[in-house]
Amino acid sequence: MATNIESYTHRIGRTGRAGKSGVAITFLGPEDSDLMYDMKQILTKSSISKVPEELRRHEAAQQRPQKGYSKKSSDR
Repeated sequence: MATNIESYTHRIGRTGRAGKSGVAITFLGPEDSDLMYDMKQILTKSSISKVPEELRRHEAAQQRPQKGYSKKSSDR
């Protein structure tokens, strides 16, 4: 998973190029909990994406992380 939502959005946007469709599959682990809320928000706003039930119900996706949480230092 990317270290921030902007990088994630850019990456999945590259799955479909030149007007062609594509599929993006993302695996999240406990180390990605600080991004789950933002991911849920982006998927909710999308007209073509679905929020997986597991993400919709995940505790970390219910509210934005507190200020001062540690961010990952490198983009995977």
